Amino acid sequence: HCTAKGPCHICAHCPAQPRPLPRARIGQLADCLRRIGLGWGSDSSGVLRRRRQAHMAGSPDADAAAARLRISVELAQRFIPAQSDYGLSAMDQSIAGATAKASTKLALYPLDTWKSRRQAASTLNLRGLWSVAGVYRGVVPKIVLYTPYQAVYMATYTRARDILVAEGSPVCGSNLAFVCAGVSAEIAGSLVRLPMEVWKLRLQLGVYKSTRHAMQDFFRNPWHVYGNFVPQTLVHDCLFSAVSWLVFESCRQKVFANRGSSELAAHESLVLGATAGAVSALVTTPCDVVKTRIIGRESGDAAAAQGLRATALEMYRREGAAIFWRGCVLRIAHLAPSQGVYMLLYEVAKGRIAGWRETTT
Repeated sequence: HCTAKGPCHICAHCPAQPRPLPRARIGQLADCLRRIGLGWGSDSSGVLRRRRQAHMAGSPDADAAAARLRISVELAQRFIPAQSDYGLSAMDQSIAGATAKASTKLALYPLDTWKSRRQAASTLNLRGLWSVAGVYRGVVPKIVLYTPYQAVYMATYTRARDILVAEGSPVCGSNLAFVCAGVSAEIAGSLVRLPMEVWKLRLQLGVYKSTRHAMQDFFRNPWHVYGNFVPQTLVHDCLFSAVSWLVFESCRQKVFANRGSSELAAHESLVLGATAGAVSALVTTPCDVVKTRIIGRESGDAAAAQGLRATALEMYRREGAAIFWRGCVLRIAHLAPSQGVYMLLYEVAKGRIAGWRETTT
């Protein structure tokens, strides 16, 4: 409740005798909370504590403390763009993202292969697939298709985020803006990402014998690939993207607001990215295991027609609840450094593009 004496101007009743808040007042209450520093990027307890200290101190520094408080509250009310984003278009950021992601995936691809084979059904024959060439099976479509996918993904994310955090947006001032932007970007890029992920996974598991075999199967029957939209895109990719950006952006906003600066050092981008990757990997592991089982089936498998729910129930019945966390450690070991290195290289690439823009203009 507000700190003023008397009835609350939002709820129209005394805070000492609370009653259910009318639904029509919820939006006004959210605005009130943002005004007193309870929006994203703020330290709510610190804001209120400094407000009380400045009010009760009675010292000559009280006005200065109140002015600093007003500045911190204003920062907490709005989205703070990163300094490295200034002067860059959505296209510039998409190029930087595609370059960073391709480099990261190439370096850490063997961990992804190991994780996929750990989660796959034990009936698959993986003999002869553990050589250097074997652990890099599927890397060609992954790298070739990841460049256009990441370009579309980052262009959509940055554009959607900027629209959703602007004044007048229904989710302005809420971390939900990052969630919605991440989901929008994943759906926009699914046209390219879905074939890439299906080909990569089936090559890793030996379902496809070569990249040529994967392409022949796709052109012969595209539904073998796009029929996995629900388990791959909606259940796994959208959730991973939403959690990852929620953790990264909300943590970055807190750093910006507390520091009073919108710049991050390279190692800070690495740490925030690794944290977001670890949390996202942990949360989405059950979805990833079910998705791997569905996509990794042979075309002639009798269970190939089973849906998401039926597959999950069958896995639980046969192998127990622990099966949904199989490969969790490998998944975190792959995605935490992957996200951290990606965010580091992404910031480096943006800096190079911004420098090139300055020299050419």
